[in-house]
Amino acid sequence: MRLALLAKALLVGLLILGLSAPAPVAAADPDYALPGRLALPWACGQGHRITWTPADHWAKGKTVGVAFDFSMLEGTPLYAPVGGMAYFLRDERPSESNLGNYVELVADGDWLIRLAHLRDEQSGERRVKAGELLGYSGSSGASAAHLHLELLVREGKTWARPDLARLERLFGLATGDLVEGTILVNDGCPARLVLAGAVQPVQDHLPLGEAVELNVTLRNDGLEPITLNAIQVSLHDPTGKALMTEVQGTWLVEGKAPQSVVVRVQPNLPGTWQVRRVICQAGEVSYAFAAEGSFTADPSALKLVGVSSRPAFDVGERIVLEVWVENSGDSDLMVDDLRIEGLQPDGAPWTASAGGAVVIPRRSLSQFLLQSSTVLTNVGYWKITRVGYEREKQLLYFAQVDESFAVWGPELRVDRVAIYASQKSLDVFLMVTNIGTRDATLDALEVWGWKPDDEQQFSMKNAILRQLAPGRSALIRLARPLEPEEGLWRLVEAGYWTHGDYYRLALPEQPTVAVALPAPAEARSSP
Repeated sequence: MRLALLAKALLVGLLILGLSAPAPVAAADPDYALPGRLALPWACGQGHRITWTPADHWAKGKTVGVAFDFSMLEGTPLYAPVGGMAYFLRDERPSESNLGNYVELVADGDWLIRLAHLRDEQSGERRVKAGELLGYSGSSGASAAHLHLELLVREGKTWARPDLARLERLFGLATGDLVEGTILVNDGCPARLVLAGAVQPVQDHLPLGEAVELNVTLRNDGLEPITLNAIQVSLHDPTGKALMTEVQGTWLVEGKAPQSVVVRVQPNLPGTWQVRRVICQAGEVSYAFAAEGSFTADPSALKLVGVSSRPAFDVGERIVLEVWVENSGDSDLMVDDLRIEGLQPDGAPWTASAGGAVVIPRRSLSQFLLQSSTVLTNVGYWKITRVGYEREKQLLYFAQVDESFAVWGPELRVDRVAIYASQKSLDVFLMVTNIGTRDATLDALEVWGWKPDDEQQFSMKNAILRQLAPGRSALIRLARPLEPEEGLWRLVEAGYWTHGDYYRLALPEQPTVAVALPAPAEARSSP
């Protein structure tokens, strides 16, 4: 009875887990054009580098929304990127990293912009205008100073991740251009530096794998000299994917004078590459320019004749593919490895390779067997996207592919997780669902984490045999006697055993629990 009541309380508690955020206001369908009109939240002319992308945050389970981290010195002024209602909050979660001091700005009733790790603690709420000072960057809730910038959209009565298919632009840029390492510039003010013409390659055509030298010509229209220390060129490859290349150094651009800088890029895909933007840094001031220019990487001598695979694999197997490659060149080609890349059903990448160096004879057709290094765990259709080879530590692609194969079997997902400490035991509850196509047999479920000293691990195991049909869920409890060690216990990973094999389960979060040991009996009985 006590366990049933505890499980019921857990189910209620799981529904209210999460940070308290300003309640969204009911409105019509969100305006997905608004994020593209947002200003960057720092001063005009400043530029800051992306250090973490949304994919990095989701992989670590750090955020729900579309979030970017920017390198930023403590004390940098931050301004409202749009008008709206600002809520000044503090994250009190007992973990090694949280939001610290942060601001949530609700714009148009449908969008929430979160600025986190601010220097100063603030409270309350007020309506602000675009460009109004919100606070200063800092390191609260983090190990180093930076800015965490996150975007969420209204979904009913909660805030949720925006639909990425509809989120085409953000801060005036295509979302595909916001890759790690890119310097985002608030270029809403006049600049003395201008881009003088298109970005010109030294060669219009070049063999695949050779570096292209791009001439970037800048002109200083002001009177005072400018010293540049970094120049980036943002490009799109033949498939439309963004790529950034950068050169660092010292270039003095005299007043009313031009300056040419060579930026090298090494294309890894045949076809036409397009230059999109040029970003320049001069001390604390940055400039961003829309740019034009293109070059073509010639096709490889290798031609993909075909890829063959079984129509379906089972969970627990490895991918095995047969690849036929023709070398149309006049000389043998020795490569360090052959490689196939693709996407899992959840969008995560996967690879398969020959596993070592191979020789592809000239003027001939060769067959190779490629195998993945990881065991299949995700059920659904796996895509094959491109084929390439490694040579001299460079990965070059010679074929784009649009094929897929199926993976069938059980697949478990942890929907909710919680950890509790009583006077006698440490308890972990997991809500597990079989999202696969076949029954899942759980010989045991196991979790592990860190004790308060962050040096010793602890583990817990539930060895009760369970059968989960597709679409069915189970609430599973794991328990262990409480050890005499006070502090924060942190859950890190979960997994299950079936037929002697172990499969890792991704946790939606890494919960912690504070353990405080009861006072000695003498202390409790003293008056």
